Amino acid sequence: MNNNTTTATSIASALVAIVLLVASSFTVTVYAHGHLILAPDMENVNPISVTLGHSNEPAFGVKPGVHDGMHSVEVSLEDTNTTLPLVGADLRIDKYYFRDFESFQNATSLEQADEVEQNITLGEVFGEAGQYRAMQIVQPGIYGYRLYGTINYFEVAEVPIDTIFFCAPNSEDGASANTSKFNSQGWEGEYGCVSDINDINFPTENDQISTANSEAASPEGQETMTLPEGSSSSGIFP
Repeated sequence: MNNNTTTATSIASALVAIVLLVASSFTVTVYAHGHLILAPDMENVNPISVTLGHSNEPAFGVKPGVHDGMHSVEVSLEDTNTTLPLVGADLRIDKYYFRDFESFQNATSLEQADEVEQNITLGEVFGEAGQYRAMQIVQPGIYGYRLYGTINYFEVAEVPIDTIFFCAPNSEDGASANTSKFNSQGWEGEYGCVSDINDINFPTENDQISTANSEAASPEGQETMTLPEGSSSSGIFP
């Protein structure tokens, strides 16, 4: 009897381990977004979960022939208690762009941004309840958004929202590169600022140029070693 119990326990443990292993293989990567809990002082209205960020993080600026720079502004709304999506919201954003951290640091108001675009509609995403999006093509730099309008709380109430949230700089910019001075209170988490896609080149363009120059400077008539087909004489790949 004890042997049977031990065997059954071992089988059950093995099955649990297999289930956990399979489940972990289907884990979905969730990109970084900022998170805000809106707590309206209204009867029969639960707190509302608001997330804001860029699509397809990490975000890179447009580079023709390499990257389209399409990183839309995304907002999602749901009832915090039930996790049900909130549809039918009337949302808009004002967009603020600073070309670099120095420009951002010198600004004392949002009106001093290098570029401002206002009253942009966030449209509902077809087939994705509670998701709202404004399409845009971005350049490297610091982006911030003022999100405002009204949230339709299941036809029970229209909940106002008016909040500002800026992207977070990349880690290589250092801890001193803080972009939160214009943020409204209550935001947690972050979404990334827009990087230059050249930053992820490997090898870098300079490395390739140096290699080309070295080959061009080789003495004319120098004996050339013939390599077997499919091999390479440099570290460039491809």
